[in-house]
Amino acid sequence: MGQAMSNLQHANLSESFDAATATPESNNRYQDFLDAYFPLKEGSHHDVAQYRVYFDRLIAHLSSGRCVGLSNPSSLVEFGGDRECPSLISLASQGHQIELHFA
Repeated sequence: MGQAMSNLQHANLSESFDAATATPESNNRYQDFLDAYFPLKEGSHHDVAQYRVYFDRLIAHLSSGRCVGLSNPSSLVEFGGDRECPSLISLASQGHQIELHFA
């Protein structure tokens, strides 16, 4: 199974932000950042149940059951771990970047 924001261990934003401890409030901040700079073709990162990588594209599985990609698929820079269950997702676009680490 892929990774959800609830399993987020730590994230680095291109702006200053303390991500030492993942809380619901900090997860909301990450999801807002993702929605603003790495939007999905449909839905919100707030609704993601899990992430997977399919043919070098980030796929978000929404809680509604739909699977969608990023509006700009080339934003996926790299991932670590298994494609079905990435432990690291790195995104960059237009001077903004985020690196998500999952447990």
